[in-house]
Amino acid sequence: MRIVAFVHQKGGTGKTTLAIGTAIALAETGARVLLVDADVQGTASEWGSRWGQRWNVVCRSQMQPIIHEQTARFERMFDWMIVDGPPNVSEMTASIFKAADGVLIPIRPSLPDIWALENLAALHERLTAEGNAGTVFVVWNQVVDPPTEGMVAQVSAMPWRVSPRLIPWDAAWMQLMEGAPVPDNSGKYLRALATGILS
Repeated sequence: MRIVAFVHQKGGTGKTTLAIGTAIALAETGARVLLVDADVQGTASEWGSRWGQRWNVVCRSQMQPIIHEQTARFERMFDWMIVDGPPNVSEMTASIFKAADGVLIPIRPSLPDIWALENLAALHERLTAEGNAGTVFVVWNQVVDPPTEGMVAQVSAMPWRVSPRLIPWDAAWMQLMEGAPVPDNSGKYLRALATGILS
């Protein structure tokens, strides 16, 4: 089972939407997908209760910071575990970093989104030193106007890879919560992100 998580200290960056979209995109290939909701807001769980069966995605809520201790129990049942993390840096975030083979951090072209990366970087650095962290990949999300050169420079200074492709803002993403499919051409990209972060 491969484990990919979506995390960010800041809310509103699109973690949940991309986690759901990635789960759908992977399930469309016939993969057995578990979507783990580790955010107390419970949006992914609510989506799962309404639409998970339609898209062959199993959704579970996990509010205790023990995801890294629970992965073995799902190993034989699923091909992928997609984790939707909380909008903070906490014990849960650390547990997710420990569990995940790869972590995707969505950011908007917004300085507050970029500033919030520093705490995640410190946590990741500590866990890496302990041998408890996977690969991290940053992806520009909900893009209306492209990031400025200054924004790009700040993100590039982080110790992580950055996706060269921007995910544009599209009203179709909001329709995921209504049971709609992933917006055109994005499913292939999300599958490539999930697979690429593990290579």
